[in-house]
Amino acid sequence: MYINNGECRMKKILLIILDGFGMKEDIYGNAIKNAGMTNFINIWNNYPHCLLKNNEEDIGLPSNQCSCSELGHKLLGAGTVVDNKLTKANDILNNGKIKYNSKFNEMIYKLKNNNQSNLHISFLISDGGISSHIDHLKSFIKELKNNNVSNKVYLHLISDGRDSYKYDTYKYIEQIKDILDNNVNIATICGRYYALDNTKDYSRTKYYYELLTEGKAVDSPNLEKVIKMCYNKKISDEYLLPIKTDYFVPLKNEDTFIFLNFSKFNQIQVLEALAKNDFNKFKTTNIKLNIYSLFEIDKNINKNYFIDTPESKTSIGEYLSKLGVTQARIYESVKKPSLRYFFEGERDIELENCAYIEVESPKINSFDNKPEMNSLAVSKETIKQMEKDCDFIVCNFANPDEVGHTGNYQATINGLQAIDVCLGKILDVAEENFYKVMIVGSHAKADTIIDKENNIVTKNTLNPIPFIIMDKRVKLYNGDITMVAPTILKYLDISLPKEMKETRILFNKK
Repeated sequence: MYINNGECRMKKILLIILDGFGMKEDIYGNAIKNAGMTNFINIWNNYPHCLLKNNEEDIGLPSNQCSCSELGHKLLGAGTVVDNKLTKANDILNNGKIKYNSKFNEMIYKLKNNNQSNLHISFLISDGGISSHIDHLKSFIKELKNNNVSNKVYLHLISDGRDSYKYDTYKYIEQIKDILDNNVNIATICGRYYALDNTKDYSRTKYYYELLTEGKAVDSPNLEKVIKMCYNKKISDEYLLPIKTDYFVPLKNEDTFIFLNFSKFNQIQVLEALAKNDFNKFKTTNIKLNIYSLFEIDKNINKNYFIDTPESKTSIGEYLSKLGVTQARIYESVKKPSLRYFFEGERDIELENCAYIEVESPKINSFDNKPEMNSLAVSKETIKQMEKDCDFIVCNFANPDEVGHTGNYQATINGLQAIDVCLGKILDVAEENFYKVMIVGSHAKADTIIDKENNIVTKNTLNPIPFIIMDKRVKLYNGDITMVAPTILKYLDISLPKEMKETRILFNKK
């Protein structure tokens, strides 16, 4: 608590989330260690800090599975271990429970009653576990065969290069050859840049839509050869142009189409184009499809999904809102889902007395072309909210994650240097306005851009994240990311909601 004009008030908190900011001692290929972030280094050296685990079993993920921005923000908001989509999908698909699923059985019934219709599966072929997992495709096809589905099955594979290495698509194709037969075949391949755009750039989505419906693509009787030709031209998996095989057939009326990936946001634009009656972003054909998805994408457009989204029952934002605390969220548009949806428990809710300030991300093909992104605008908006005396401010700097995923080492360093400048500007104003600043990572990415074998690393890592409280009266102990929300509440002398686990406290007053 503090005294302001004779009034006793809650401490004012600024939580700065450095998205994709991991901590690793090894300096080789480590953009964070080599960026010379003077402000961050001074804060780390002079204020209480600790390392937080945010991977694997510590947060409810499988062994050797890294976290991501979405899950990291969900755990930061929830203050406890919560269900995640990967673990739920593993349980339903890999353990064979899908055969008891009512929507799955409904789909099987429709297919068997119209064996002239085709089944199309859109799938990000990757073992990243962030937006999909290759084991789920194998398990799904196995269950179709167990159900004696005789319909033709066409796989529309989406190449990754973001949650996997940059040039691995054919490696993954080799891994699914045992599920291919006379009925199951690869029809298309397309980079996620087009097929999974979540920036509202419908010109990218149009490429994927026209691939599915018209076959507008590079013809490829030999997939391996065409993919290697793309690699030779330095076109990585993320940016592969639409490719169709000799097995391709376009979508037609009464076909079944399945989105077999996790994400709500990077599949919604394609869903809109395929199913929304008043879609007007580009010209579409009137194809009547039976559409299903692994998780809910948009229930207003399509209610056929196999697995319920694992929501949290509360969040620190919602809890503070009910207590009358004024709040603000500042983020670039590319990170809107992280702070507007995942931080609130993977729920579409809008808090009372909370200002949402969205800064438009640069409209470019790849963020390594503008590594500073719009971090300066994020810092300016954060300063405005402090000057308005907002009680609890959360801002997100996207650079370590978004630039880090490009695999461009120097650009990632430049992006980190940009946010370090922003930290300096923010901290000056925070001190003048009596804010206690806390800094935390969401997950680890920019700590490894080049590995010891000199491979470019575009995927996330298993390293811990930093947590700092700029208050020398406290002491921090290592823990995990779920302890951040309870720590903030304890620091504010606010009791924890029942949904947050009582855990060992990260700090003790000296």
